[in-house]
Amino acid sequence: MKFILTGLLFVSLASVAKEKKHREHAAHSHGHAELSIAFDSLLGQVEFKSPAESIVGFEHKATSEKDLQKLATARMDFETNISKYIQFDSTLGCTFEKKSIEMVTGAGDDLHADFVARFDVTCAKPLNGSTIVFDFTSVKKLKDVDATILAGELQLKTEIRKKKTTLEIKN
Repeated sequence: MKFILTGLLFVSLASVAKEKKHREHAAHSHGHAELSIAFDSLLGQVEFKSPAESIVGFEHKATSEKDLQKLATARMDFETNISKYIQFDSTLGCTFEKKSIEMVTGAGDDLHADFVARFDVTCAKPLNGSTIVFDFTSVKKLKDVDATILAGELQLKTEIRKKKTTLEIKN
């Protein structure tokens, strides 16, 4: 099951990367994020990835007390608010469980880190026929999020701007 979900996330990220080239986003574009949601029946995974500047306020390795505190606050805020950022229809009974929230740097690049958050999602009912509301309006430096949703045979994409966005999940 986890292998299938992980595979779906990688496929969706590759798809988002292709789409991103078409939309002419740079490889590391401040204010931009990618969101992948993959479901196999009632079990899902969420991956959110953005330049750390957009979420934490800086991208270098956190070493000072001030930076460590900003990073800890950003992690806690993201974990606490994930169900506000991604609102599954309440009738589905979905719950989030944090897998990881971290700043990740590329090999040999200590100046450009990404903020990456991963969650498992468990729902009591299937997603098909429901809606998801995305609300990243409280994340002030985030301008847009490219979201890819995979649920069974269904693949959807949407761009989330600085307003609540509702996406219908249906064939």
